[in-house]
Amino acid sequence: MKETNHIEIEAEGVIYQPGDSLGIIPENKKEIVEKIAALAEIDLLDLMKIFPVKDDKEFTSVLKILEPISPRLYSIASSPEAHSGEVHITVAKNCFSVNDDLKYGLASEFLSLLNEENELKFYIHPNHCFRLPEEDKSVIMIGPGTGIAPFRSFIAERDATGAAGKNWLFFGEQHFVSDFLYQAEIQSWFETGVLTRVDTAFSRDQQEKIYVQHKIKKNGNEFFEWLQAGSFVYVCGAKAPMSTDVEEAIVQVVEEFGERTREEAQKYVDDLKEGGRFLLDVY
Repeated sequence: MKETNHIEIEAEGVIYQPGDSLGIIPENKKEIVEKIAALAEIDLLDLMKIFPVKDDKEFTSVLKILEPISPRLYSIASSPEAHSGEVHITVAKNCFSVNDDLKYGLASEFLSLLNEENELKFYIHPNHCFRLPEEDKSVIMIGPGTGIAPFRSFIAERDATGAAGKNWLFFGEQHFVSDFLYQAEIQSWFETGVLTRVDTAFSRDQQEKIYVQHKIKKNGNEFFEWLQAGSFVYVCGAKAPMSTDVEEAIVQVVEEFGERTREEAQKYVDDLKEGGRFLLDVY
């Protein structure tokens, strides 16, 4: 079963902007640290005696534990204007199988086990290529899954500052009931008019899988009107295949509703990128 955690960190005096990321260096579990410490007293050939593993593949994965831990970056899901003294992140617990044994990603498991008393080492990773435009400009935000994180920051910031620009959100996940991240907030922002439009795609709630790119094409006429009116487009989430599928859908929308050739439509989208109106934060 999927597990996604919303984590709020007290961070008085920390300066960041919507679109930035939080850098976290996760810690290994205590029992793993103790085993690694013991390695200083033995030869590498005795490693198998400390780490009971089944085969060479698992042995290789254990060796990776000995490598320095690199920081993990998470898109900030809070707004400095709306959530003063706090930094929020949205973390999906990474699950995978090794020889039929369930394993978890180091960072996502580490964060999922935090409690209110824990202190966390982090730093702000600025993302100057993923910033909100002027307050009177309209934005289209496309964020399936945890890709919603920076757009929660964007919307909360625009709400708190009273930005005049329109806001259109595309959100996608597997199931409406269990996977609609920040549902109450999104519905509230729509009801109060902060969100001009909301389109959702829950891929597993019907026989035919429906994704955000399908909703973009379904609303292609209005989508193209927003583009023509100067809207900025933001995409956050998985690089492949999501972001490439989304870009392809936008090219098709421009081709159809802009009455352009395929080459002209692609150039239109390329020009949006070069002009800073099509911005991606993908991984």
